[in-house]
Amino acid sequence: MLEVAIERIAVPLARPKEGAPPSWDVALNYAGLFLHYFAATLAVVLLVSRAFGALNEREGRGKRDRVAQLATILAGMLAATPLVVARHEVLIVAIASAFAVAVIALIVAGFARDRDLGVQLGLVAVGIPLVIHTVNVLGARYLWPETAYDGKIVAIERAGVMGLCFAALISPYVFAPRPFSRAVTRPAPVVFAMTIAAAGAVAARLWYPQMSKIATLALGVSLDQDQADPRLAIYLLAFATLAWTLASCLLAAAEARRQIGSGIALVVLGGYAFEWPHHYLLPLLGLWMIAEGARTVRDEELAELPITSVAPAVQDGAWAAYIGAARIALERLIGEVHTVTTRGEGGLTTTQLVGERNHLPVRIRIERIEGSVIAVDVVVGREIDEVRGATWSLWAITSRTLGINPHGPPAAPQFKSGDDAFDARFRSRGSARSFQKLIDETLRARVAASLDGWLAYWEREGLRYRVYPGRGAQLDHPLPLSDLATGRPATADRLAAVIELLVEVAERGVEPQPGAPSSLDDIPLPETSA
Repeated sequence: MLEVAIERIAVPLARPKEGAPPSWDVALNYAGLFLHYFAATLAVVLLVSRAFGALNEREGRGKRDRVAQLATILAGMLAATPLVVARHEVLIVAIASAFAVAVIALIVAGFARDRDLGVQLGLVAVGIPLVIHTVNVLGARYLWPETAYDGKIVAIERAGVMGLCFAALISPYVFAPRPFSRAVTRPAPVVFAMTIAAAGAVAARLWYPQMSKIATLALGVSLDQDQADPRLAIYLLAFATLAWTLASCLLAAAEARRQIGSGIALVVLGGYAFEWPHHYLLPLLGLWMIAEGARTVRDEELAELPITSVAPAVQDGAWAAYIGAARIALERLIGEVHTVTTRGEGGLTTTQLVGERNHLPVRIRIERIEGSVIAVDVVVGREIDEVRGATWSLWAITSRTLGINPHGPPAAPQFKSGDDAFDARFRSRGSARSFQKLIDETLRARVAASLDGWLAYWEREGLRYRVYPGRGAQLDHPLPLSDLATGRPATADRLAAVIELLVEVAERGVEPQPGAPSSLDDIPLPETSA
């Protein structure tokens, strides 16, 4: 920001038109020169070092991402070469070409099924105008005849600027924090955007020639200085809209969303002049930050949301009848089953079913708020807190309409099962060998067809499964909640099939516990009234 204010704006505007420059002007020029080199050097160091760091990460980095990091490193180093060597035409073409390749690679690498769709679309909207600049550079050198040279340059450059305006106008819808309904009601970003819009309108009205010159110097956006530019209203609206997006992102709770806001700011500070190294480095660093933020922002924002149920409420009578049917169905699988329902504060109700099969304790806990099911938690073997690292864990990848599953216990590294259908259904982390031992080819199809939520295993100790019906999972999995809420007849066959599958998996790797509790009398319950 200092480089924009001093080197791009203050130095050329304050330069005396004739005579020897005063000492303050000389000092201002030196300050601008220092900021020119410092901003470019800082940008290339950050860009290359962070891209190398991402390249060295083994988890969650596919081939597309590695190509994008390599292209970013190459483009950044090429863009920085004018800091130490004289600029010439071949170097300018090389920089512009590498810049476009890196931008396209970052956009392609940013697309994935489980990432925020808005940020992915925003990457495209921001990246297209940046690529248009390279088209302009290459066309001027190789494609256009000299008679059409000036017209082509002006037309394509104007298209790039309008592309950036379009990206700014849609920025609230693609880059704003989620949920959007919460972000749009925050007063601070609205006040900031309205202030920017009012200041811009007043300045354009009273000091239009000066403001048009500042826009050209600071951002590379050329305005008609003789009379009001016909696109001025669009520019002001785009700038005010972008101000709201930046304020919303920088005030967001999710770190990845704040990183996305910082990336947008860097793209804006880079401008559209493309004359000096930092004109390439700042947008490239900004786009890289947006692409990196897209990897985790969806998970972070969903994790910030309170766990609430989207399931319909089930009347106590229907729920009691279903638990009775579930007890009968489970007793065919694991022997005697004990049940209890406890009520706590805030309308929280917990139903537990406990049994044992071949000295393996089986515990099923179903939590409800005001009659709506929040979560189903199943433990086979020893119950272990999910914050402890697991031998392996996997969680289902669901459609965007269902949200995302809260992540299971931590495990590393990420691995593939080798079954394309299974890998498209689940993310897997931890020990691939242990996973193959418990879930081989004969069980993968059943797991993919029967489980949502997350599943985790601790070597020889226990297996834990958790699902949030309607949130990252189908509403009626594994409980027939739609039928129960409407009073239709419902069976516990689906829940019994899931428990049977989990017990079968656990029997392959969890050691029996002869002294384990087999009734509710041996298990500590919440301090609530039964």
